[in-house]
Amino acid sequence: MRPIDYLEQLSFVRMGGSEMERKAADLIADWLKKFGYKPSIEEFEIETFEPGSGTLKPTEPSGDEVHISPVGLSANCDVEGEIAVLDAPEPQWVEKSKLAGKIVFMSNYPRRKWVKLLSESGAKCGITVVDDIRIRAYIKLSQEVAEDFGDKMPLATIGYKYAMDLMRKNVRKVRVHTEQKKFTGTSQNVIAEIPGKTDRTIILTAHYDSTPSSPGAQDNAAGCVEMLEIAKNLAGKKFERTIKFIFCGSEEMGLLGSKAFSESHIDELDKVDFLINLDVGGNPFVPVFAKILGNEKLQNFIEGFARSNGLPMKISQDIYSSDGMPFARFGIPSVSIARGGISSRGHSPYDTADRTCNEALEDIAKYAQAITEEISDSKLLPFPREISEEMKKKVDEYFTGRK
Repeated sequence: MRPIDYLEQLSFVRMGGSEMERKAADLIADWLKKFGYKPSIEEFEIETFEPGSGTLKPTEPSGDEVHISPVGLSANCDVEGEIAVLDAPEPQWVEKSKLAGKIVFMSNYPRRKWVKLLSESGAKCGITVVDDIRIRAYIKLSQEVAEDFGDKMPLATIGYKYAMDLMRKNVRKVRVHTEQKKFTGTSQNVIAEIPGKTDRTIILTAHYDSTPSSPGAQDNAAGCVEMLEIAKNLAGKKFERTIKFIFCGSEEMGLLGSKAFSESHIDELDKVDFLINLDVGGNPFVPVFAKILGNEKLQNFIEGFARSNGLPMKISQDIYSSDGMPFARFGIPSVSIARGGISSRGHSPYDTADRTCNEALEDIAKYAQAITEEISDSKLLPFPREISEEMKKKVDEYFTGRK
């Protein structure tokens, strides 16, 4: 089968910790077996939820009820209160007493600093205003924020057009109702490998889960089928280094699969020389890009290799919010290879298989495979196994900001 054939079978909602995520894991494992691998499935527990429902009704003056989506892992509520708009750039600018007892509208994603502010201010509920195309999409709290505030703070999202309508009509008071089911679920990583002549290792990652409302075709069935194509092409070959394929679960819940693997295999990570992460693909109208998380010498190597092998890529050095990040905390350099372009349709019901094409998928598979073979068969690693101090700082700030 072609990559697009696998993608079409994998493009269904497969939220972390759900039965459908497990279905996707089993599909991937079955395909790997057909290629000659003996995949393993490693389970781990996560806090997850069933996407709930919510409504907002203007009460002063009275108006029509509109749909809102509860933020995953936040508290349920049935409250009425005055509207307050939170437009400050940072929490320290906010006078907490002005939020007390209010339904607070904001543009901020519910990260710790904003949820903490709402909780400490005594706000009744926080509502994030989102792009209209994401009205039926769901966002969620991180596992850490949910543990500290998930039972205390009701949160929801509302479409921009509905929020603006409230402002134009000078609605002062609203009633908010949200409900969802939260539970401890099981997610899993699917792992396969090609044993090398040595135990030095190259890892390839791609996450196979999707957000709660999304079929996740570009993000990230695409990365999975690209990695399947590489696994199929390399099956039965022998390299200096071991090649390990990790299809990560629950990336959209906070990189939980890659965190779980790196923590449970911590004694093996000093043998890992490099990681290639594939996340977002299938759009033929935008260039392939490579985000280097390492140092200047790694960037120079990737740039030189791409030029000499005719692999047109837009290459830059920066972090990338995906499964390479947890490994960076253990000093493992990486490159994330992707094709952007889904814009606000990502993480929504509109990320469907018909927005991808086989040629775009094969491009990334070709590029990633070429880099994999070059590095995995090198007698000596062609760049230092290092991450620059600047990148280390960005990695630390990334994880601190998302707790």
